Amino acid sequence: MAGTERRGLGLAARRAAAWAVSESESEPETQTQTPGPGVAAAAAAGSTPAAGPAGRPGRRRAPGEAAARRQERERQKEREALEKRRRREAAAAWRLLRPERCLRLMEVCADPGLFRDPGSDTLVEVLSSLDCKYSFEPQAIPCSITWRRNMPSPLSTPDDPVVKTEEEKEVLVLVEPEDFLKRLFSLTQNFVNAPSVSQPDLNQVLPLAGLEGSSTKTYSLAVVGLDTYRRCNQEQGRQQALSPGKQSPSSQRGPELAMTQEEILEALAVLQLWGNIDVLFLDTWQELGQHISALTKAIAKRPYRRQLESQELPFCTDGAWASGVRVEKDGTGLWQVWKRQIQQFNRVSSATAAAIAEAYPSPSLLLQAYKACSTEDEKLLLLTDIPVKSDISGRDHRVGPDLSRRIYLFMVSTDPNLVLDLST
Repeated sequence: MAGTERRGLGLAARRAAAWAVSESESEPETQTQTPGPGVAAAAAAGSTPAAGPAGRPGRRRAPGEAAARRQERERQKEREALEKRRRREAAAAWRLLRPERCLRLMEVCADPGLFRDPGSDTLVEVLSSLDCKYSFEPQAIPCSITWRRNMPSPLSTPDDPVVKTEEEKEVLVLVEPEDFLKRLFSLTQNFVNAPSVSQPDLNQVLPLAGLEGSSTKTYSLAVVGLDTYRRCNQEQGRQQALSPGKQSPSSQRGPELAMTQEEILEALAVLQLWGNIDVLFLDTWQELGQHISALTKAIAKRPYRRQLESQELPFCTDGAWASGVRVEKDGTGLWQVWKRQIQQFNRVSSATAAAIAEAYPSPSLLLQAYKACSTEDEKLLLLTDIPVKSDISGRDHRVGPDLSRRIYLFMVSTDPNLVLDLST
């Protein structure tokens, strides 16, 4: 019996232990964490610590804040695109204004009345030789020439070109010698007969009263063959004086032919001071064509020069000129230095300097060429016939005797006070 009771007590003890283990396994495990220093400090300050990244709730935004940010980004992109477009347009316009391209934008408009004279064929040849357009159309003032600039718009396309036409302010009026003298005589008579008049009536010389926009124009007169006309009439007057019986009413000289040189100069001063009208006296139509060619090129380059003058330091040279030329130990770059030395002379282009430097690649070779010349005149004219290819028109011209003389005097003269350029 005793053994049976001991076995019963042992079985009950094992069951109680198993029951205790099963109850401990079914209870949830509780882990206790020690608060960190940040939590303890926050608790001490009386505030609630922020939750960690996993448990921190996202900050609520206003309903239109995201849309406003998107709109601001889109506006910023539009502003940047607009600025890039403006820069491209400005660069394209600047390329069109460069001297080698600006002449192609010009158009010379000549009145058909200019071509009644037989010598006007020379003028047509000059217009054809220019690298620009020309047209024959009636002008507001008969026998006049005006200029237009045809600027292509940056927004145009090759299929749909958009051209903006701008009228230039210069107007050149051709006046016959006889008509010019009559106008001057009428002006002087009006001024003499009414000396109390504060301003002379310039419409007698150049009628501009009924022209629209005449106040914004710059007028100049061109008279071809005035001296020849006056000499012929003076000779005719002497012949008539020797044979007065042979005079006819139609051959009588007008009072304008009796004007002296002083009276003509006085009338020209009145035109210049009161009307800002220049008068150009030319001997031949060839000279008139050369003047029109030079004036056309000057008008074409005006926007480019104005743009250069608007810069902060327009007298400083930009680009490669400002940095100079690098000369290597083997002599590379000396030719460029020699070319730029020649270009320092007044009115010497890069093409002219390059042509001289190609003919004589160094100063010593040029001095040797001077020594080989037998006469002084040969030395002065040594560089005259060197051909120069123009950067704008592509036509060849010569260096010329003036520049040849200046370079010779610069190379051989020992006078420090010598003036090389006589035109200054």
